This record gives sequence, structure tokens and C-alpha cells, in this order.
Amino acid sequence: MGPPARPLPPVRGRQQQLAQMNAHLHGVTSTRRSKVLLIEAARGAGKTRLLVEAVAVAGRNGVAVVSGASAAPEAYPGPSASGAIEAARARLREDAEQLSARPTVVALDDLHLANLPALTALCDLVVAYAGRPVLWLLAFASDRQSAPYEPVKTCLAGLQGRVPVEPVRELGPLPGDALAQLVADCAGAVPGPALLALAESVNGTPRAVIELVRGLMEDGDLRVVDGAARLRPGPPGGAPAGGVPAPVPKRFAAMIQRDLRSLAAPTVKALRLAAVLGSPFAPEDLSAMLGEAPAGLLAAVDEAVNRGILVCGERDLAFRGEPVWRVLLDSVPLPVRALLRRQAAELLLSRPDGVARAALQLAHIARPGDAEALRVIAEGSRRLLATDPSAAASLATRGMELLPPGHADRLRLGKTAVDAFIRAGAPDRAVTLAKETIEEAVRHTAASPPAASVPAASTPAASASAAPSPAPPPTAPAGGDIAALRASMSAALLLLGDARTARRVAGDALAARDGGFQQPEAVIAHLAASCLTGDSAAAGRAREILGAPDHHAPAVRVGAMAFHALGQWRAGHVGDALGILRGAVALDREGEDARLLDPRWFLASALIRTDEYEEASAVIRCSARTAGSGTGTPAVAVAALLRAPLRLAQGRLDEAEKEARSGVGADGSYLPVLAPQAWLVLTLVALRRGALTQAEDHIKSLEKGFPQDPSGPWWAARLLLNAQVAEARSGSLAATEVLAEIGADAGALRELVLEDPAAAAWCVRCALAADTPDIARAVVDTTEYLRTRNGCVPAVLAAAAHARALAEGDADAVARAGRLHRNPWARAAAAEDHAGLLLARGARGDRETAIGELDRAMSGYGALGGERDAARVRARLRGLGVRRRHWTHTERPVSGWESLTKTERKVAELVADGLTNQQAAHHLFISPHTVGFHLRQIYRKLGIRSRMALTRFTA
Repeated sequence: MGPPARPLPPVRGRQQQLAQMNAHLHGVTSTRRSKVLLIEAARGAGKTRLLVEAVAVAGRNGVAVVSGASAAPEAYPGPSASGAIEAARARLREDAEQLSARPTVVALDDLHLANLPALTALCDLVVAYAGRPVLWLLAFASDRQSAPYEPVKTCLAGLQGRVPVEPVRELGPLPGDALAQLVADCAGAVPGPALLALAESVNGTPRAVIELVRGLMEDGDLRVVDGAARLRPGPPGGAPAGGVPAPVPKRFAAMIQRDLRSLAAPTVKALRLAAVLGSPFAPEDLSAMLGEAPAGLLAAVDEAVNRGILVCGERDLAFRGEPVWRVLLDSVPLPVRALLRRQAAELLLSRPDGVARAALQLAHIARPGDAEALRVIAEGSRRLLATDPSAAASLATRGMELLPPGHADRLRLGKTAVDAFIRAGAPDRAVTLAKETIEEAVRHTAASPPAASVPAASTPAASASAAPSPAPPPTAPAGGDIAALRASMSAALLLLGDARTARRVAGDALAARDGGFQQPEAVIAHLAASCLTGDSAAAGRAREILGAPDHHAPAVRVGAMAFHALGQWRAGHVGDALGILRGAVALDREGEDARLLDPRWFLASALIRTDEYEEASAVIRCSARTAGSGTGTPAVAVAALLRAPLRLAQGRLDEAEKEARSGVGADGSYLPVLAPQAWLVLTLVALRRGALTQAEDHIKSLEKGFPQDPSGPWWAARLLLNAQVAEARSGSLAATEVLAEIGADAGALRELVLEDPAAAAWCVRCALAADTPDIARAVVDTTEYLRTRNGCVPAVLAAAAHARALAEGDADAVARAGRLHRNPWARAAAAEDHAGLLLARGARGDRETAIGELDRAMSGYGALGGERDAARVRARLRGLGVRRRHWTHTERPVSGWESLTKTERKVAELVADGLTNQQAAHHLFISPHTVGFHLRQIYRKLGIRSRMALTRFTA
């Protein structure tokens, strides 16, 4: 007797195959004719589990089942394949009358293990039942080495032309989401990245994945931390060196080694040498290491690619996953590996483009004092800085380890490492390393005697084959080297959001002029930090740089132009600011050493605020190309943060939210300096969806983590959002109380109305509703000021016309302003304002025109994801006796949170936050009675009876 039955986990990644089976079952039912589905798959691919699931689905739908598929574990096997065929024949004979009256599924597994007489009998049985509603699910393994494979293929091929036969879709490796779900099923928690990487490396079949995860759990190499299944950390000192993947658990290594034994010996040899070369590697390098002509690689590479171990690029080959690469590398004994690395370094140094790859080899075998190896490592780290900053950082830090404290070259390597950490998205590590290196250099400056820097060797491969050269005496660190490192440190501090410290460190770097030279990076960082801290001297410094362009590097002039444009924007000269930024982009050159801030970032933001969406999109794409790419790098996070407000303006709220989350550490590289922009987008997304509590939480996160005074760059945008949240929560009077914080600060009010072409009209609307004409007048005066100075900026003209017309109550002028707007949200708001003024005027025909305008506004808000605003307009239409259908049918479960409609969820969230029915009704623009009706539905679906229970449920 077997063990007690346990519920089977869900089938993962086989939805297409199940849908195919279900479709053919319906076909058999309707035609009353049989059909054969063949499931051919490798061992462990999940064919048995698929059969069991198909049989279960058929049974739940009232279909008769004759099954020879068993879900029992291997320790308790089901009947033999031949026995299962005979049992199926007997069952069909015994229940012939009953089975002929309704559709039947016959499922038989492991037919590759059946003998020839049984297979022949099966084929005869299938043909005999051709005129009955029977769906035959016949599964067999495709592994020719495990069983007599050809008989089953030959017998089943004989069915062609006698009954309809169709193969089931291939049971290949599981796709990403399905693989993660399978690992979670086995581990009991969502898999972490390292565990998922191991699973991907054995993802030939689900069985291998299950075996791996269960084995890791048995070995104690897997643990659940903060709701995620993570690999146990390796021993101290086990961190991978440059160009080497992380160590892997023994269970995983054993599984990979077992699979490798099935490869041909030449293939394994080639793969082990390739592992030493690194990933990716050039085929010609492998050919040279093997001492074979390129043609000799063909068979080995072909087998490795077909088995999924290697993948082909345009010019090189790479291991499909780092874990497999690590297993192969570990299979090479350390002494032999060192010899092979020397051989590889000699080979690579003989090529013009091989320095970086040679450096990655020498980093593992170089010894302190090896001058030539140090030279190659330093040069390699510089060359990798733009293309692979993580490897560059690893090389540079390794070079520092090989030099004595106080050596000048440690400073230069330290700067390379700091720059690499910044580019790799680790500014915190950059700051730590810079601080330690500078402190060390300062301690040794006075004591170090003067000496030459590391000399170059006479031959490229000198250190690869000979003993290390004597170590040169340490040189005294030059002030310029320390200043350069301080400049890089200030850039890292700036990215971390510590603008005040960044300004101080950049100032120290600028004060330590080496022959009158100022570090471009320090100049730019000082300018940026000054702007972020509200230092008014920054504008004058930018003008000074632009007044003497010949005295400054192009990167410095570009930075000065960007910050000069920012000053022009704040002064209300929008057109001039756009022109300066376009000029900065034209001057900017790719590959500049000091590329702390890209002028395209500023230009894209300004273009979005002025409704130039196509140009903004092109600028963002260009910025992403020039910055390079790489998962988790600042370049990727910046591109996402630039796209977030663009997606928001286009009404693509889901995309805007996803992009913005990359800037707050949720889904990508965390850049504190840009996090405020991300929080602002997330707040507005929540506000448009009507999720007030979420919007307030985002604002709190912003204010807690990034406090600012009125001189800060995001102060006006934050104040506008605070006012909008206050209006949504408590009405127009609360909004005007927030807006009153601006006081007489004309500059702050200019920035506020320039945040969004719809902002000025919104402020006027709130001021009129709250009977605060002074605020309305100040906003109109500000928009008029902007209009007179930006006659060529359509967004500014439209915003000014809209604000003035609304303040004056001129319905016709509001209609004209609506036609001027290119911003879709502002157009919808203008339509709503026009309708309100028409209804207030009450002239003949105004009511019908107003209804049409309200319809336009509702459609506009709805298309942009503005659920709350669309609901407000819908309520106004209801007040006019007009009802508009706004729901769509969605398949939902009968109970639980997922069973709630969108409106029910909003009611639940508001009530759980403590709002009364009256308050929730006011927020959703529905009646309190409707809120009560929704609450009753919510209680029923969630199986609760009180508001307290609802609060606990949503917590």
C-alpha cells in the first residue's frame, strides 16, 4: 500500500498543451468521432503530470475516464505499460454500452516500455473505436537510449490515415514565470535571483528542477528569508574574483557533472578550456588554446550549443548560465588553471584588442610587485569601464591589492574603481572606497619618497611567462590624483542624494588645483550639488563658465549649459531654456570622461512638461543609447525614470508606475538623487486611480526621505501634489490652504504652474470654489507673465488662456483654450470647465452642449486612467439625468478579494481607512446608499460581518 495521497501542485507552464487537449475533447464530443493525441517528451518533461491533469479535468467535466497514467511516486509505481493497455481494453469491453453513450478519455503512459504485441493490440483497439467519441491520450518518452523506442513510433505511425492523429505541443523547458512558480512550489517561497539562476541552468525538464530544489533543501543550502527562498551564503572569502561567477552548491555541481558525462570527451575538454577563457569568449581563442584548426571546433561547439550549454553571439560564444560555467571552471585543478591562465594571457596580449581579456586572466595569477601584470590590469580596467563596469571595478580593486599602501598607482586604480562602481550602480561602494583610499594617501604622502611610476615591460607578455619584476618603490601621491579621486567621490555622493557633502567634497577637489587644472567632474558635481541645495551662486558660476568656453572642457560647458537652462526655466523663460538644452545636447559628445549628468535628462523633462511628447521620446531613447545598458545600472534606472512621466502624460498608468518603481529601489537600481521624481510620479498615478491612501503614503515617503526647502528642485511639484491630494480628500478649501504656502514667492509659483499645462487652471478652479480670489489672481498674473515671455511655446499659451478664461467665467474663451491644449488631460479639464460655465450661464442650447462637453471630459479622463475624475464627471451627468454605462464584464471567482469589482475594492479600501459611508460616497461621487449596497456585497464575498473585520482583511 502506498503513502497517503497528497494534493498535487498546479501544473506549471503547460497551459497551451492543456488547452489543446481540452479543445480536442470538445471536438470529440461534438463530432462523436475519436481522435488521437500523441505526447512525446523526454524523461522528466512532465508528460505523466500532464496526463494526470488532463484526466482530472475530464473527470470534473463529467467525461468518462479510462486511465493508465499514475501520479504515484516512483517508489510506488503504477501498472506496467503493457498491463495498462490490457486493462484499458478490458474496461472498454466491460463498460461498452455506458461508455458509448458519453465522451471518453483514454490516457496511457510510458508506451515506449510496452512490448510489441501490446502496442499492436492498442492500435487495433484505437481503430476499432474510431466511430465513437473517444479521445486517446498516448504518451511515450523520446529517449532512444532508455527503451525500445522504434516499436512505439512504428506502431503509432500505422494509425495515420485511419484515425485523426495529432502531436501535442512540445514539452520544452518551462518559461520564466512558470519556472519561478515551480521553484516556489518546491521551496515554499518565492525564489531569489541566485536560486532561480540555478533552476534555469537545469531547466531541461521540470523533474530536474524539482530534483535540484529538493536536494538543496535536504543539504541545508536553501533557506527562506523575508519570504524569499535564498541560497545559503558561501564561506567567508568565497566571493568571486573578476570575471568569475559565484560558487555553486555541491548538489547543483553534481547534477551538472552527471549531465556532462554524457557529452563526448572532446566537447568536455573544449568546455573546460572555454571556462578558463571566460564568458563570452572568442572561438579563435579557444581554437588557439586547443591547438586545433577552427574546423576542429565544429563538432564540440555544435554539441554544446544543442545541449544548451553554450549560446552563439554574432562574433563570440558564451555560457548559457554562470552556474554551469562555474561548475566547468571548478573542474579544472587550480595549478593547471593557473598555467592555462598564463597561456591565455600570452595569447590575448598578442592581439590589439586583447588587453582587457588578458587583464581578467592575470588578475587571478598576478603577485605583488609584478609590474607588467599591474600595467595590464590597470589598462584593462580602464578599457572595461564603459562596457563592463563591474569587471572594471573588480580589476581595479585587484590591482590595488597588489600594490603597497601609499603607492601613487593605488590612487589611480582607486579612481578607476570608484568610477566603475558608479557606472555599475553601486555609488555607496564607490564612496566607501574613495574615502578609504584618500585617507590612506594622505597618511602616506609625507612619508613616501619620490620615485617613478610602474614602468611598462619591454614585451607584451613579459609577466605572463616570467617571474615578477621587482616592485618599484612607492611614489608620493600627487595632489592631482587625490583631487581626481575626490571629484569621483563627489559624483557618487551626488547620486546617493547627499548633495551637501557632495558640494563640500567637490569644493575640496576644486581647491586642490594641479597646475591650474580643475577636474571637470568636480566642476559639474559642484554645480549640480549647488543647484540641489539652493545655492544662488550656481547660476553665476554657470554663466562664468559659459563666458569663457575656451578655458573649460566640453563636458563642463555642457553641464553649465544644463544648469543655466534650469535657471532660465525657473525665471520663466521656457523657450530660452529649451533652446539652451537643445544646444547642450548638440555639444555633448559620447565617451566624455566626465559624464556625470546628461543634458538629455533635463531636455526630456522639459519637453514632457511642454507637451512635446514625440521629441521627448526620441531624446530618452538617445540618452539610453549613449549611456549604455546593463541590468541594475544607473543608466537603466535613469531611462526608466525619464519614461515614467512620459507614460503618465500619455495615460499609460501601469507602465508609468512600473518605470517609476525602478527609481525607489522596488524593481531596479536605486538612485536616491532621482528618487523624488519617482515618488512624484507614483503619487500622481495613485491619485488618478483614486487610491488616496496610497497617494498619501507616497507623499509621506517623499517628505520623510527627501526633505526640501522652497529652493529645492522638486519643492513646487511636491506642493502641487499635496494640494491635489488635499482637494481629493477634503475639498477645495483644503487645497488652497496648501497653495497659500507659496505666499509671495513668484518664482515658486512659476515653477508650480509649469509643472503641468493643466496645473494653472486647476489652481484657479480650486481658488474659485474656495472663494479665495487672491490665489486665483496670483495664478493668472503668473501665467500672463509666462505668456508674454514664451510666445513660441504652445503649452504655455494654452495654459495661460485657460486660466484667465476660467477666472473670468468666459465660457467661449475656455472652449478656445481647450482647442489650444495639446495636453490630453488639460483638454479633458477644459471640456469639464466649459460645461460648468455653460450650465451656470443657462442659455438656450447650453444644456445639451454641456452634456456633450461632459461626455468628452469623461472619455478623456477615462482614456488617461483618471478613474476618480471620470467618476466625478459621471456624477455631474447623473445630476443632469444622463446615465452612462461604465462597467465591463470580467470573469471573477465567487469569493475572496479577487471576486470584488473595481468599485467594490475602492469602497473596501476607503472604509478600511476609517471613512464613513458619507465620506466614501463623497470621494467616489456616488450616494451613501450605493456605498451601503457595495459594502453588503463586499461582506458577503469576503465572508465577514463588520468594518473591523474588513480593516483586518485589507491590512
